[in-house]
Amino acid sequence: MRKQLNTKEQWFANTEEEANKIVDEAKEEFPDEMIGHSIQQKSNKAGEYFLVKLDMKFNTPAGIMESELSNESEEDDWNEEETESTEETSTTEDDE
Repeated sequence: MRKQLNTKEQWFANTEEEANKIVDEAKEEFPDEMIGHSIQQKSNKAGEYFLVKLDMKFNTPAGIMESELSNESEEDDWNEEETESTEETSTTEDDE
């Protein structure tokens, strides 16, 4: 099994307004996953720009393992219920 735990994104923006818009859209789309961001004003020989960095955290190893354990226990409960109802049916058939 492979599951993504976190990601770091970098975005380019020409203006500070564009940079803020990138952050706002990420906050709307991933409100629980976004754990940090930064906007840095940079420059090079071609001019100035803004570098936007977004840090996203989707899960933790413990969280994945716990969800897998709860899924397995739900399947076990379902299988036990199915087995019990099958045993009751076969018992009544044998009695006749």
